[in-house]
Amino acid sequence: MSVALSKLSRISVAFERLSDRERKIVLAGSAFLALAGLVLTALLVSRKVNALEEEVVSNEAVLSDIAAAGPAYLRMRADEKAVADQLERASKEPLQAAVLTIAKTVTYDRKDADGAVTSEKLSDVIKFANASEILAELTTKTKKKNKKKSSKEVFLATIDAVFENVPDEAIFRFMAKLETHPEPIFGLNVDINRSGNGNEQMRATLKVGQFRYGQLEE
Repeated sequence: MSVALSKLSRISVAFERLSDRERKIVLAGSAFLALAGLVLTALLVSRKVNALEEEVVSNEAVLSDIAAAGPAYLRMRADEKAVADQLERASKEPLQAAVLTIAKTVTYDRKDADGAVTSEKLSDVIKFANASEILAELTTKTKKKNKKKSSKEVFLATIDAVFENVPDEAIFRFMAKLETHPEPIFGLNVDINRSGNGNEQMRATLKVGQFRYGQLEE
């Protein structure tokens, strides 16, 4: 403290010894330095503020993009989960059983030789053939890149549903129910021709497909 007072005292004495012109020069120089310091400080603060403002604007743009993409991302994830859930459910029930369940919902009238009409279900006359299961194309591309034992793969299961001597209208209703089924079941191709007179006696072979999960055999 005494050292600082001593320095101030010497500065004061030296200042008193200066002429009026020298004192004005010293005061003007001090004022200029103080003003320059204030201007430099203001510039540094202004640059810092501008940088912060630009960062805030950039962050706001990023947040805006995230907010805009959020709903679409959530919908995509929900769709992916729904598909995965479908494949999981499909793997728990044989395709033949699923197709048979649909056939049970389609009824039609059959005329006997004596003219009597009886109500029947397609499930009473359906037959199955050529069941198969192959690795779906959408997983074969990643098979070599990520080959793990017991890894789940998407398979396409197929089976032929064969109908004999049934009305074409019943076959078409069966196909409509198949295509609108909530599970990943669909018709791949169909072959229909007459097995008797008129459209009341038709023969049809419908190849049905279903995507499902399975275990990759090593």
